[in-house]
Amino acid sequence: MSQGITSVHVRNLDDNGANVSNGVCHIAKILVVNTTAAAAFIQVFDRPVSAVTIGTTVPMFVIPVVATSGFQFIDFNEPGLYFTNRCSMFSTTAAEGATGSDDGVFVQCWVN
Repeated sequence: MSQGITSVHVRNLDDNGANVSNGVCHIAKILVVNTTAAAAFIQVFDRPVSAVTIGTTVPMFVIPVVATSGFQFIDFNEPGLYFTNRCSMFSTTAAEGATGSDDGVFVQCWVN
């Protein structure tokens, strides 16, 4: 049975990453805003931040976001995108790179 959807907000996402869920989950929607002067790439993993070596571990998928006022909204529809371990995200300056984005990348996730 599905639980209620909760919203998780990550402020200033960078190469330190953030755990979006505490374990197994469905991500219903992802909203990304990039206010930095460079493009940002949100690397999404099905593992905790502590189990990712950024720039080496291959992400589940990458969300590109253009510079300055970039905006991406992804709706995975019901029941959402399934994560078997834990959803974690990093923001970098290249699609599978290791250099973190500057402050100004914000992510909102709706987690079920």
